[in-house]
Amino acid sequence: MRTGIQLLFLGVFTLLFFCNGWGETVPVPGDLFLRIDPLVAVLSCIASRHLHYNLLLSLTVVVSALFAGRFFCGYVCPLGTLFDLAGRIARKKKRYQLCSVKYYILTFLVACALFGVNLAYLFDPIAFLTRAYTFLLNPAAVFTANLGLDAVRPAADTFNLVYLAHKHFHQPIFLKSGITFVLFLFVFILNFFTHRFWCRYLCPLGALLGLLARFRAVRRHVGTACNSCMKCYQDCPMGAVAPQPRTTREDECILCGTCASICPQQAISFPPGAPLFVAPQPSGAAAGRRAVLATAGGVLAACAFRAMPASATMRRRLLRPPGSVPEQTFLRLCVRCGECMKVCPTNTLQPCLFESSLEGIWSPRLFARLAGCDQTCKLCGTVCPTGAIRNLTLEEKKHAKIGTAVIDEKRCLVWEEDKLCLICDEQCPYNAIVFRWEKGFRRPFVVDNKCNGCGFCEEQCPVEGEAAIIVTAQDEMRLARGSYIEKARELQLHIEEDPGDDGFFFDDDITPGTLPKGFRK
Repeated sequence: MRTGIQLLFLGVFTLLFFCNGWGETVPVPGDLFLRIDPLVAVLSCIASRHLHYNLLLSLTVVVSALFAGRFFCGYVCPLGTLFDLAGRIARKKKRYQLCSVKYYILTFLVACALFGVNLAYLFDPIAFLTRAYTFLLNPAAVFTANLGLDAVRPAADTFNLVYLAHKHFHQPIFLKSGITFVLFLFVFILNFFTHRFWCRYLCPLGALLGLLARFRAVRRHVGTACNSCMKCYQDCPMGAVAPQPRTTREDECILCGTCASICPQQAISFPPGAPLFVAPQPSGAAAGRRAVLATAGGVLAACAFRAMPASATMRRRLLRPPGSVPEQTFLRLCVRCGECMKVCPTNTLQPCLFESSLEGIWSPRLFARLAGCDQTCKLCGTVCPTGAIRNLTLEEKKHAKIGTAVIDEKRCLVWEEDKLCLICDEQCPYNAIVFRWEKGFRRPFVVDNKCNGCGFCEEQCPVEGEAAIIVTAQDEMRLARGSYIEKARELQLHIEEDPGDDGFFFDDDITPGTLPKGFRK
């Protein structure tokens, strides 16, 4: 029965992941598992010094922990389910005396959050798995779906199934996804040393729920029929049974029922209000010293993250999704789940490596050379679980200035070689690029107060390598609250959609087949 429940929740997690971004067609939020994650809620609220209402759903898991301990870990957590499925082929190994490590990791993360550095993305299982789904599973699924469509396309043509014959899914490509693959593989390799190695020794979410589990109502109870055969001790997947089988590490037990199912005397049950027999914990002095070290490590790590700023060039080229809150708040809220990158229809959102210093690793950036930001899309804001990217209307999103395009005159075909090229002007959806006379030649110029920073000009620039027109973070607009439209009006920005006539015409007296003055072939 437990395996069926686990598979059900894993299926729900996977389904919600792929349906995320479909809007009102899916009644359940696609980021539900991130919203109910208490670790994400605690660290995000502490780091940002703000209560985020999206994360109040995590109280449901907190209440369940007070009633049934680490029930979430045993039945709901999709990463734990994958570990259990992998554990069927893993060799059983000896136990390690490392259960307290996850509590020190939790202490370390809280200390970092107190100093404004949110490292939930490194250790939180839901954020970790969502990111792996985004960078690894989603591209593989799209590739497989396109292969299937290619296979049935001849039949679709034969039976005049027009939609199926021409259907094709955009193939997402994520830079630096190899790092995620290596980490994902490493976490599963640990599972071969002992079952659920991550859950037992490293998971800070398990540690947080374990602290609450010490007060739970439903506990493991061993009856008088127990003959101390030690089967429960040997086969417990979490090492929650102590060498004295009547005692239990309540903070480790996930109510999986393995001990009850294999007990030859049927002496084990899980009634509410059972007597509390708790296994001895590490000595207070030793635990205190380690907690102090973990706290000190968190403080030093927070300082180290802040002391390693990105270079000026990287900061100049770093573009965040439209509607992103100011940078420091953004980094404190973003849990690097990858949902915004997954739903981006143009695949322009890519993970950072060190473009925003070490603190910004895996956070989303707009990579305009790969693709521009579609002005008719606002999906990234709708799927962000923590509010790092605001959920804006399309009109507000249009005024959320991402940056400003800048022309590199030494690389531009028009400026450097006097060639006829209108591509950046043709691609600009806001008519922010115009041609003017400069020293007897027609040259392109960017009108700063019309440029939204969408990046279509940079994407379509025909110059090989780095584009001759690039979008920089100059004049970017990032508001934690308030209206972008009002702010744009205050700054005298005129960001309007291109009416289709940018006012650039060749002179009427130009002979057909010749170039206007100021251009050459």
